[in-house]
Amino acid sequence: MNEKWKESVKTWLVIIMVISLIGAFVLFFMAHYKIALGLAGVFMALAAFLSQWARTKNVDYIHRRMHKNNHRY
Repeated sequence: MNEKWKESVKTWLVIIMVISLIGAFVLFFMAHYKIALGLAGVFMALAAFLSQWARTKNVDYIHRRMHKNNHRY
């Protein structure tokens, strides 16, 4: 996969997360509780997805780095 495309997807996901969080707070204070709960759920799902993706990426990087360093000598 193209690195530029991955960065673009990550950027758009973060933008959508920020918009959904702000929208949830605005709708909550405007007394639209069910819609605000739905948007907060979208925010939580995206946050969980991004954190799991970043964790997997970091673990893979560490594993590859350790494997490379162990076979160097």
